[in-house]
Formats: sequence, structure tokens, C-alpha cells
Amino acid sequence: MNLRIFSVQHNHQGLAEVARATDVASRIAHELRGTRDVDGVVLLTTCNRVELLVDAPDLATAHARLRLARLGPETSAWEVMEDEDALTHIFRVAAGLESMIMGEREIAGQLRRALNDAQDNDLASPVLTTLIEEALRTSRRIARETSLHAAGRSVVSEALDLLGPLDWSAQRVLIVGTGSFAGAVVSAARSRGAHDVSVHSASGRGQAFAESHQLRYVHELPDAVHRADVIVTCRGTGGHVITADMLACPRPVAVVDLSLPGDVAPEVAGLPHVTAVDLARIQRDVAPRWNDDAERAAELVSEGVENLLAKLRTKQVDPAVVELRQAVLELVSDEVSRLPQGRPLERDECAHALRRLATRLLHTPSMRAKQAAEAGRSEAYLSALYEVCGITAISPANELNPDELESQHCPATGLSLGDLDPNPRLEAL
Repeated sequence: MNLRIFSVQHNHQGLAEVARATDVASRIAHELRGTRDVDGVVLLTTCNRVELLVDAPDLATAHARLRLARLGPETSAWEVMEDEDALTHIFRVAAGLESMIMGEREIAGQLRRALNDAQDNDLASPVLTTLIEEALRTSRRIARETSLHAAGRSVVSEALDLLGPLDWSAQRVLIVGTGSFAGAVVSAARSRGAHDVSVHSASGRGQAFAESHQLRYVHELPDAVHRADVIVTCRGTGGHVITADMLACPRPVAVVDLSLPGDVAPEVAGLPHVTAVDLARIQRDVAPRWNDDAERAAELVSEGVENLLAKLRTKQVDPAVVELRQAVLELVSDEVSRLPQGRPLERDECAHALRRLATRLLHTPSMRAKQAAEAGRSEAYLSALYEVCGITAISPANELNPDELESQHCPATGLSLGDLDPNPRLEAL
């Protein structure tokens, strides 16, 4: 395995670099996939990260960096993660552990869609497909076995609590945008007694959102801001839609920015009549409450990565097992063709055929043993022989119980030795 992740993240390189990388990420993914030594590429883009998952077993990291530099923006400082570090990273991303709001579930759906898009465009490889499916499986397990999935939902309640005591029944609440937190804002405001809740959106989804949540839809944002007491933004598409000029009227206003990048201009927080809350402040208040769940999630990520590594190692030997099985079956077929036809076989004939088959099977290993001894590689050969055949001329420290080996299933056929019932006709001979 030689997996790499080329990453640009808001908390490392900044949102400006994320935006620059996003503009060219799709082209980079397609051009990388078309180059020699690259078996697969999956592209994950969100509002705060760009991740290029690259499966390139025979491509040196220095060459991969050079190709990326030639294809992408000159100033993009791509962070590179390799092999197990890359596996751990994408598992943590899928679980929401690398998100601004720990445990948020939206990222899992985005990763699933990224894989589907790569498969539809013939970009994904079997290794990348297995990786992402295992990461998503671990993400679901974390959602079942911890309460981190509730952390995202609690962000809205925490944000509204930070506004201090309010008579919510008298507040005119304006929701700007229909992003992932918008529905939770409606529920949280109403649970506090709010009756006057409206929504504005420039995405074209605002009218349908208002109807589905029984809200009032407002077309003109400046007028809606002017009359609102509590403004909650949930866009996250970039650009400041709430500015200090829009809040110039000196009356108490609460502004909650639940977007990344932010929807509210920084100078708004400096207005004396404005109470401002953003994601960074919420995260500082919320994160300590989820420490135990975060530790358990990290343990599950480690387990998931180990299980994936074991699965990938197994897949590496599968072709050799299949080829070995085919070679042995061809020898068996050849010996069967030599048996007399048209009459029952004698025991001596069966024994002769089996001894001949055994001799043919052992010929190559025996000759290799002689060559290894002559070359001074006896110990290495005996170790290999033990691994393949269980020959105990030397006794490795990790020797397995024969009964345990006999109960395990062949990766090529799916059978154990116990599944191979004896042939009644042969036993009768």
C-alpha cells in the first residue's frame, strides 16, 4: 500500500487557500488519475477542506508533490499524509473528529458522495473504495457507541444559551440561510417559546424550507435584518451577508453566526448594542463536555484502522493463493486424466495416482530447498516452508495450533478443511 492524502484545510492553510484549491481540485483529480503509476483518486471538497486521496503504489512522494505543484495553484501549501497516517486522518474526518464542530454527521455523507462520484467517473481504485467504506463503517459505529453525534445538535442550543436570558416569546427571529443548522435553529427557538420566526435565503431553497417548517419567508434581507431581534446565519457559502452598516440602528440585537466561513462581518462584534456569538466561541464552550466521547471515538478509529490494514494485507496475498490453487488443480486434473476409464478403480491404482500427484507437488519445493542450502539460505527457506506448509524442522515462536489452522477458511474458496467431506466412493476402494 502506498496511500497519500494531499490536504488543504481551513485550520492549517486558511480559508483563502481552501477556496483556491477548490477551484482546481476536480481538474487535478482527473489529470492525476490519468498519469502513470496512479491507480486511483478520490476528491473530497467541503466549505473548509480539500482532500485528494491518491492510491499510487509505485509513485515516489517527491514526484507526487511535483506533479501536484504543476497542476495546482502555485501558492497552495498542500499538506501530505502517507500510509497509516493517511488512513487515520480519513477515518477521523469521516467520524467528524476533524470538523469545526466535533462529531458532526454531514461530513460522512459528503465522503460517501465523493466516493460515488469517483466511481462514476472511473477515478476510484479498489484500495480507495475499501478505505472509504471502512472509514464510514467506523463512523457509524462511533455514532452508535458514543454521544458525539449529539454534539452537532447541541451547538445550536449552546449558541442560543450564550445570548443570555431573553423573553423568546417577544423576540423576532430571523434565520439567514438553509444550511445544516437551520432546522435545528427552528426547533431550538420554538422550544424556547419563539413565535415570530422567519427565514431568508438566496439559494432558492428558502421558500420550500419556510413552507416545510411553517415559517414566514422574507425576500429582502436588509428590511428583515432591520426588524429582527435575533439573527442566526446558517449559510456557509462564503462572503459576509450581515455587515455593521445593516445594524447601524442602535437597538439591542443578538447575532449568531453558525457558518464557516462566517456570514457576519468581524466588525459587527464590536458594535456596542450587538451581542455576537460565532462558532469559535461555541466550540470553546462545547468541546470540554465531549472529552470522554472523543477519547472513545479515537479508540474506535484506531481499531478501524487496524482492521483495515489487516484486510489490505490479506488482499495482497489473495492473487498468489488463487494462482497456487489453480496450479494444484491443474496437476490434479492431469493425474485424473491418466486413470483407467470405464471400470471401477483398484485401491493400488488410486494410491499410485495420489503418490504421483504428491511427488509432482513436492518436486519444486524440494529442488528449491537444495538450491537454498547450497546458497547458504537454509534458515530462511525453512522459515518460509513452515509458513507455507507448517513443516516444523524449525519451531517459530508464533507457532499456531494445527486445529486452529484447520478451522480457518481459505481466502480463495471460502472453505475450511472440515468442509471437505470425504468421498464415499474413494473410502470404499
